[in-house]
Amino acid sequence: MNKIFIIFISIFALSSCQKDTELISTSSKTKSLAKFTYVWNNETPEIEDFTYDAQGRVTVIKGDEQTSTFNYVSASSLVVTAKNNSDNSPYRSFNCTLNSKGYITKISMFNPDGTLYYTYNYTYNSDDYIIKTEGVPPTGTGYYAEYVIQNGNVVSSKNFNGDVLSYTGKYTIDSSLENKTGFGHTGYWVSNKLFGKGYKNMLVEYKSFSPSNALTWHMKYEHDLDADGYPLSTTSLNVLQNKKGIETYVYK
Repeated sequence: MNKIFIIFISIFALSSCQKDTELISTSSKTKSLAKFTYVWNNETPEIEDFTYDAQGRVTVIKGDEQTSTFNYVSASSLVVTAKNNSDNSPYRSFNCTLNSKGYITKISMFNPDGTLYYTYNYTYNSDDYIIKTEGVPPTGTGYYAEYVIQNGNVVSSKNFNGDVLSYTGKYTIDSSLENKTGFGHTGYWVSNKLFGKGYKNMLVEYKSFSPSNALTWHMKYEHDLDADGYPLSTTSLNVLQNKKGIETYVYK
């Protein structure tokens, strides 16, 4: 379910699947996201519900197929357990390493039989923005993305398959739209406490280019805000494919 977010660039920015490249998530420092619904190109709606503890940390994310429970073991350790909703059977477990500020630096994903499925690494700059994400399979070639941050916003990225450049990204923000949600430009789960500092303004356009500088992906985003400036909905338009996604948000 993490691949459905539109507003905050890619939860799966490391994925080679272009549909996931500009996904976005929403919650806030004073408003908590309780539920969102996402419909891509008039397909079946996808829904997630969120539960938080007294400190505002996400504790449960319930999606259409799996429910993930967050156990904050210590200041440096978080364990997330995902189970299938159909029969409550194990789906995957995630062992997370936290830095001194509580941000995730490593996620080790395990199958129900205990074998390692995948590893994600996150690197932060001195201002607590994510500047690199890395995906490492147990065997074979991994991938990584590097982000350029300027004035509190991501402006460009380079995405690699192994050590080979796969594509570059260009991000356009609207300086008149403040990002009230507290979320950054990438991460694995929807949380404004686990993946560094949220960027300053809202994303309105994203383009990706091949190594030969050919346009390969083009998304535009329109945000409907409430009176406090929080997103009520985001409409994403795939310019090249003429397809549209709509994500709506409910807060508590």
